[in-house]
Amino acid sequence: MNEQQIQIAEDLSGLMAGEVRCDALAVSMYSSDASLFQIQPLGIAFPKNREDVVVIARYAEEQNIPLIARGAGTNVVGAALGKGLIVDFSRHMHTIEAIGVDTVRVQPGVVLNQLNKALKERGQYFPPDPSNANVTTIGSMLAVDAAGSHAARVGSTRDHILNLEIVLPGGHVLEIGNERLDILQTPAAQPANMPVLIGEDEPSLHDQGLKRTIISKLVKIISDNENLIRKHQPPLLRNCSGYFLRGILGNNSLNLPRLLAGSEGTLGLITSATLHTSPLPPHRGVVLILFGQMEAAIQAVQAIIPQQPSACDLLDRRLLNLAREADPRFEKMISPHAEAALIVEQLGFSSEQVADRLQMVIRSVRSINQRAIIAHEAYEPEDVDFLWSLPQKVVALLSRLKGQIRPLPFVEDIAVPPDSLQDFLVQSQKVMQKYKVTASLYAHAASGQLHIRPFLPTPIPQDTAVMENLASELYQAVFSVGGTISGEHGDGIARTAYVQNQYGPMFPIFRQVKDLFDPHNLLNPGKIISDDERLATRYLRHPAPAIPDIIDLQLKWTSEEMAQAASRCNGCGSCKTNESTFRMCPLFRLKPEEDASPRAKANVIRDLASGAIGPDEMTSAEMKELSDLCFNCKQCELECPSNVKIAQLMIETKAAYVSVHGLNRTDWLLSRAHSFGALGCTIAPFANWVIGHPQIRWVLDKLLGIAEKRKLPQFARRSYLRSMDRRLAKKPRFEKNRKPVIYFVDHYANYHDPELARAFVAVLQHNRIPVYVPPNQVASGMAMISAGELSAAKLLAEENIRELSDLARDGCPIVCTEPSAALALKEEYPQLLDSLDATTVADRTIEAGAYLLDLHQAGLLKTDFNPLKLDVAYHTPCHLRALGDETPFKTLLSLIPGLQV
Repeated sequence: MNEQQIQIAEDLSGLMAGEVRCDALAVSMYSSDASLFQIQPLGIAFPKNREDVVVIARYAEEQNIPLIARGAGTNVVGAALGKGLIVDFSRHMHTIEAIGVDTVRVQPGVVLNQLNKALKERGQYFPPDPSNANVTTIGSMLAVDAAGSHAARVGSTRDHILNLEIVLPGGHVLEIGNERLDILQTPAAQPANMPVLIGEDEPSLHDQGLKRTIISKLVKIISDNENLIRKHQPPLLRNCSGYFLRGILGNNSLNLPRLLAGSEGTLGLITSATLHTSPLPPHRGVVLILFGQMEAAIQAVQAIIPQQPSACDLLDRRLLNLAREADPRFEKMISPHAEAALIVEQLGFSSEQVADRLQMVIRSVRSINQRAIIAHEAYEPEDVDFLWSLPQKVVALLSRLKGQIRPLPFVEDIAVPPDSLQDFLVQSQKVMQKYKVTASLYAHAASGQLHIRPFLPTPIPQDTAVMENLASELYQAVFSVGGTISGEHGDGIARTAYVQNQYGPMFPIFRQVKDLFDPHNLLNPGKIISDDERLATRYLRHPAPAIPDIIDLQLKWTSEEMAQAASRCNGCGSCKTNESTFRMCPLFRLKPEEDASPRAKANVIRDLASGAIGPDEMTSAEMKELSDLCFNCKQCELECPSNVKIAQLMIETKAAYVSVHGLNRTDWLLSRAHSFGALGCTIAPFANWVIGHPQIRWVLDKLLGIAEKRKLPQFARRSYLRSMDRRLAKKPRFEKNRKPVIYFVDHYANYHDPELARAFVAVLQHNRIPVYVPPNQVASGMAMISAGELSAAKLLAEENIRELSDLARDGCPIVCTEPSAALALKEEYPQLLDSLDATTVADRTIEAGAYLLDLHQAGLLKTDFNPLKLDVAYHTPCHLRALGDETPFKTLLSLIPGLQV
């Protein structure tokens, strides 16, 4: 930290209930988002309440420090990045304060899906539906006037605001709503909604006067420029570029929340919002329609719009191909020859009314295009939600595409009048052809919202000509049809330089509005208002070159490969979800903070590789704390759209720390739990009494950090390898038709659950499959690997490879009943050992359930099961899920008569 950062941390820590961080790792985590940009802030403040925000705002004005509000950090235009102090509302300010009949009062850090879950119990919901609803916060939605697929019916966020509580520079708190202008004529009036300045019992006369001044001056600005606003801010269905001034003044009132929505935190820090809610739609129906040409799909949109669908989304061929790859149900549903598709939704008061409305949609499409394919109709809620998962899944999957050419989000938020879609897309295609660029297209077609992502090499600050020229010419096409450069994602860094081009003579009015609320330009400076013509490319993320010898890497990859692995994270924030339909990061569920997210870890490693963080940080206590927020479950890698290997990155950082500082007592003990197995089995009655005794467990908790309430596995009286039939330890004879199974036991079945091992061997013998249990095998060492104790883990790996490699080369399957052991042999050993034998063993390793299921599918597994009248629940372990998409034991259990799974 530099002197200013040290001073900020010291000053604010004593004034706030929340926290402040200015250390290198925290700065790295918050220097990027889901955009192409990166700016290192001075620090991050985590306010706990409105009083903290007031303190921050006062301090910032005194010290002339910019403030940048941030929610989930998933913005694609860099709206929540800046050189000042990031104010993260998501950590603490996420309370639903009150739910009324048709309103709700929330803090800005509330996640949209969590809000709608709470509202659903009352038959209500908050209608705007951005695609990342499982992570985006209400504060972020207010900042960019978020919308979504249903905007044509329900509008955008600004259409659902009753009032806002905001904090201005200097700590002034205002409660703003649709303000009556007659208060300007009555100076002594004291409106009931006037705010209380923190620390005072009565409403602040100064804040009251400030509010009246803002209203008075804003009324004059809008009145004096009414014709200019009407001409240059047309009534598009979607437009969040610039400041929204059209229509906020009228009927003797000024609707301030409509102005603040979409202002990207440049006019005030929102600390609370009262929002209108709506009744849940009683019945929904969705149809998926496929087309052989994009032009035919757009023509169909024009036929559908008059029927007022609640949503009508357009997807291009690339997205459809991704959908086919992502889910076998979509593969059956979507023809590989489809060039475009529409997802159309209708609502109704009954299922019959919904069906009638969808059939009208289908007839209108068929009337202009007989070759359109009705791929699927959905009326049941689960089926409807599944169809809507198509765009939600596949747009994120664009980042998974391999190669140097990537779909880049820099002109991806264009909105045009719906009847100009065809005209604009023709013009945009000419621009793309000029620069020999292709692009993906996803559109909320009913509201004219287009998400276009050109495929280009990842840009670097020294080579941005194509990116700048393409954007400039594409935006000229937007202006020619009366569209806007930003429909629902904001201007941010990506588009602020073009706001003046869009609004021309109206742009100075925006400056006046900004100066009125933020005269010292402290709130998110450089967004919406800027004279920097190169802003869109000035803060591009630098690629992460491999810096030689930043550390001695212990896994089998180069520093360049490690840097590239971290750089695959595009910052989309999908890993910050707590939705039950995802596994993602279990630790983030426990600690829903940025540093616990997989994204934060990728950001730090990328900055380490690029030199933005010094190499000494790799072995710092802060890095140890960060890497300990990963226990190698690999769920984030599975569900991340880019499949970033976060667990592997964290194993490397843990190994760097361990090589310098060693393991602490708890990590040392738990990573070597297998070493105590033989002793535990020898003294099993006493050992089991010890680990179950409440007082002793209390001591273990205090001394070793093993939680008192954590259930520990009991020791068996004899280990499996010592008690098994000795014939199993004899080298097998090879038969022509069937290779013997090599059973890798690992320490759990060996020392804690020998019955599991005996049962598995019995199943194989019942099916006349020869079994060999190598007597000299040792534990897999997965716990050591996960703790970063790689030098010791390599010794175990080498012993096991020596024991297994000859058999693997002979083609014998190596079967593990422990998923962690299978994962260690298949994925971790090849990373630990520079050995062809390790790769051979990995190729032959299979988990026991998968092996038995393969036998069943080949017709080689006996299914002479006796009926078993039981209801059982099945849980897929994380490491089993990491081995593949299937749940083999669940499938096998379903073969047992009478067993309900």
